[in-house]
Amino acid sequence: MFILDSLLIGSLRFVLDKVVQAAEAEANDDTSLREQLLEAQMRLELGEIGDSEFLEIENDILARIREIKGGAQGAFTMGTDTKITGIEASLADDVEEH
Repeated sequence: MFILDSLLIGSLRFVLDKVVQAAEAEANDDTSLREQLLEAQMRLELGEIGDSEFLEIENDILARIREIKGGAQGAFTMGTDTKITGIEASLADDVEEH
């Protein structure tokens, strides 16, 4: 009897762990959000929604995508100590035009 209970509990734990892993993977995947954004763009082009409603949807979706990505937009890390946060560029005055 104890062996059957252990097997049942072990099986339930395994299944629940798999469900949790699948839910976490879906929560951290931005594919569905990108599909929602594409759908909103198509609805805008078809005239089903207006510009202001599209902007609200777009802002909401992009904010959620940034949350998933961890907010590390615009900064590259190269190891534990180095961090690039921007690049300065300028044009040379003596460039010949062809």
